[in-house]
Amino acid sequence: MRPQQTRDEIVRLLTADPGLPVASPTQSYWQRDPHALASTRSPVLPRTVDIAIIGSGVTGASVSKAILENDPKLRVALFEARTLCSGATGRNGGQLATAAGGDYSSLVANFGAETAGKIVNLTIKTTSKMREMILKYAPTSCDFQDTTKIRVYLDSASFQAAKSSVEQLERDHPLLKGEFKIIGSQKIKLCCIAAGSVWPYRFITKVFEALLEQHRARFTIETNTPVTSITYDGPGSHPYQLHTPRGTVRCTKVIHCTNGYAGHLLPGLRGCMFPLTGSMTVQNLQSSIPNRGTSYSWGFHYLMRQDYQTGKIMDGLQYLIQSPKSNLFFFGGDYATWEELLHADDSRMCDTSVDVLQKTLPLYFEGKEKDVPPQKGKLVSAWTGTMGFSADGVPVVGQVPSSLSLRRGSGEFAAVAFNGYGMPNCWLVGEVLAKLALGGTAPEWFPDCYLITDKRLQTSLTLERSIGEVQLPEVQASKI
Repeated sequence: MRPQQTRDEIVRLLTADPGLPVASPTQSYWQRDPHALASTRSPVLPRTVDIAIIGSGVTGASVSKAILENDPKLRVALFEARTLCSGATGRNGGQLATAAGGDYSSLVANFGAETAGKIVNLTIKTTSKMREMILKYAPTSCDFQDTTKIRVYLDSASFQAAKSSVEQLERDHPLLKGEFKIIGSQKIKLCCIAAGSVWPYRFITKVFEALLEQHRARFTIETNTPVTSITYDGPGSHPYQLHTPRGTVRCTKVIHCTNGYAGHLLPGLRGCMFPLTGSMTVQNLQSSIPNRGTSYSWGFHYLMRQDYQTGKIMDGLQYLIQSPKSNLFFFGGDYATWEELLHADDSRMCDTSVDVLQKTLPLYFEGKEKDVPPQKGKLVSAWTGTMGFSADGVPVVGQVPSSLSLRRGSGEFAAVAFNGYGMPNCWLVGEVLAKLALGGTAPEWFPDCYLITDKRLQTSLTLERSIGEVQLPEVQASKI
């Protein structure tokens, strides 16, 4: 029997420096054909810029676009430790959907009905905004498909919780009635919502391609240029120094769009947010199953549990899309120990997660009733990607205080910790962050619980809260 990890071991994992993105990550299927700008950078680093943005995923793209379009005088440089869009956005599941309806009750318990409603609205609006941006920048190249997201609940408890949550949402916010459709019977337990599937890497690299073309005189992208440290020596016009292997760049403001890696340059965040590296696969069932990817995407929900014999976590969710063109299935989820999950090293594969994904996928489409169990799905590709999670379950957005940066100055901003749901959050959050960095205030519709405040840092965004998030009920292996 494998002993369970102690509190000290969990604390060690939660508070570890995530480090920089590793140089040789697992190969994401999405990135198999690199964009022409994958390794773009200036011949010589600019000595000074007004705004430095770190991270080239959805958030970095949204922030870049908003700043460049709102102030035509600013010089902006975007830094990426590896190739363009090589982090979470270029490694995710290709899903464009919100889960906030099923989460509404827990959001109310934590933040109140008004704020919870704002979160649901934000995720719905962001999904719509993403669709708009996809059709503007990559209408044919990123395999975008409108779908109905079918959330399948594999146990009654999970379904009843989701059903009650949606019913509470509709009572509290009648204008949202019908956004989440519950379908329940003895055999079928579903929640459906308008959604989409997309090749995320192709979409975001197209956005950066357009931004460079439109703003080449004052916007640079510096790939393979990790920011190893930041120093502040104010009070000059460019008081921040970003140190990289290629040299030092001075800037007026720094914007962190680094998600699960945020704790490296913002050490005060370690423990109150943490990285989690999950598994993705591409599989070919090689059967006569019709292609439903033009109409549907899927999520499979079940109670999150930990096997006390192996320490493996059943993470409570598997997510799936099918390519309308190739028939391939893009299937993600985890069956791993905390040691295998709570880190930021996407060069590591978790074989047990991949094995479970291969065994599980055929069951969903070929049925458990057959006399002969279906064979494992043929593995086309497998990789990992690092997400960022917060202690209180919502993104961490806004001006960074010295308690998090451990530096003087008030010119650092961040949007990180999207808790596995960056696609229905990042774009509009990025626009709001850009507004804050340019001296504005968050709009009334923006959930105030996302913002970095002293109260949040003292109450909900804490190490103790994070520890509570990873303490799970234990079950025997035979019940998994």
